[in-house]
Amino acid sequence: MKLGIVGPLEPIEKISQIIKREFHQIDPFPFIYKTYAEAPTLIEQHQAYLDVILFAGATPLSYAAKHLKQIIPWESVPRSGSSLLRVLLNIMLTNKYDICRISSDLYDSSQLYEAYEEIGLTKDRLQVYTANKTPDADDYVDYVSAFHEQYYLRNQVSCCITALSNVHKRLTAKNIPCFRVDPTADIIRQTLHKIQLNYLLHVSQQSQIVALYIQIDSANEYSLLNDSEYQYIIDKTNVTREIYLFAQRIQAAVIEVGLREFLLFSTKQLLESVTNNFEKIDLLQTVRKNTSSTISIGVGYGETAQKAKINASIGMARASKLGGDTAIIVYSDNQIIGPIRTSKPIQQEGSSHKIDKKFLAVSEKSGISVNTVFQLHSIIEQQGKTRFTTSELAELSGVTLRTMNRIIAKLIVHGFCFEVGKRILTNAGRPSRIIEICIP
Repeated sequence: MKLGIVGPLEPIEKISQIIKREFHQIDPFPFIYKTYAEAPTLIEQHQAYLDVILFAGATPLSYAAKHLKQIIPWESVPRSGSSLLRVLLNIMLTNKYDICRISSDLYDSSQLYEAYEEIGLTKDRLQVYTANKTPDADDYVDYVSAFHEQYYLRNQVSCCITALSNVHKRLTAKNIPCFRVDPTADIIRQTLHKIQLNYLLHVSQQSQIVALYIQIDSANEYSLLNDSEYQYIIDKTNVTREIYLFAQRIQAAVIEVGLREFLLFSTKQLLESVTNNFEKIDLLQTVRKNTSSTISIGVGYGETAQKAKINASIGMARASKLGGDTAIIVYSDNQIIGPIRTSKPIQQEGSSHKIDKKFLAVSEKSGISVNTVFQLHSIIEQQGKTRFTTSELAELSGVTLRTMNRIIAKLIVHGFCFEVGKRILTNAGRPSRIIEICIP
C-alpha cells in the first residue's frame, strides 16, 4: 500500500519510524510542509499514484478538503484523550503552570473537558478559553497565535495548549509558555491499523467476483434467421465473437452454458470501470450493430461466486421477459437496477417483432423481396465470396437464369451489384457475366 504522509517534519519522522518497524506492507511517501496551507499543493499531483493519504492532524486535512478534490481515501491522526492527558501531565510536572488556567485551540473542546474529568477536575473549576474559528480559514494560524498571546498577556491564563506546530514555534519564540499536543505512538499505530484494514477491505470489495449471464434472444417468427439454418449458425458465431471480445476487455472467464447462453466471471472493479458504472454496456450495442440478433444480460453480485451466478441468472431472466436487448443488475442485497438498454429502440412490428433492418432497407430500395435479399446474403456467407456468374447464382438460388438476370438488373440499378467481367463457360456458348454483390 502506498501511503502519503502530510505534515511537519517531526510527526512525519515519528510516523515513518513506526511504519518502518511494524508495518512492512506500507510504503510511505512523506510530504513535509512548513505551514499546513501548503498541504493541497503538495499532494495535488500525487493522488493518482497513492492509495491513501494520512495527514498528521485534523487541521491540514480540513484545509486540504476545502481547496482540493479528494480522489482517494484521506485520514488524519486523531487528537486523542491520551495525547491530551500526556500534555496536562507535562504541564503539572513543570510545577510552574496552573493546568486549570489555559487557552486551547483544540476545536473539539469536548475532548479537552473529558481529559480534565479523567484526572478529577470538573468544568466549574476550570478557566479555559478555546479558539472558535474553523481551521480551514486561510488566516487561521495568525488568528490562533494572536488568540493565545492575548489571553497570556492579560494574565488570564498560565500557559497555552496548541495542536499546530507553527503556533507553537511563534509563541515559544515570544517566551509564551506553550505545549503542543502530539499523537502518541499508540494512537499512530491504531490509525495505521485502521488505514490498513480499510484499504484491504476496499481491495477486497473491488476484487469481488461478478457474474454475467448472457442469452442470445430467441428469433421470432418474423426473423429471416428462421429461414436458414446456416445463416443462424453464422449469426450465432458473430454474437459469440462479440461476447468474447467484451470478455477480453473485462478479463473475464467465459463458460458456454448452452447453445445460446454464456456465463462470464469478472471482478467488480474491472466491470464497473469498462461500463462506466453501468452507464453504458457496449456489448448490447455491438451485438445489435454487428449481428442480426440481440442479447439479454443479467449482472449478478454476491458474497460467493455461486450467489453471483444465481443473481446473474435472475437478472438475465428478467431482461429476457422485457423483450431482450436489455441488461438487469442484481445485487447481493436483492436490490435490482435496470433495465439498461441500447441507445436506440429496436425497430418493431406491432409491439414485439424485430425486423432485419439491413435486408429490409435493400429490399425497399431495390424492389426485390426481403426473402430474396436474405437468400443472396446467405449464399455470400456460405460460399465465402462476393463474385459469381449469373448461372452460379441462378443454380444456388434455385431459380431460372432469366429470373436471376431480372434480380441482378434491379440490384445494379440501385448500386447493390456490379458487373466486373465475363467468363466463357463452353466453346459454343455466350460468355456469362461475372457479378459482384454488395449487399451490406
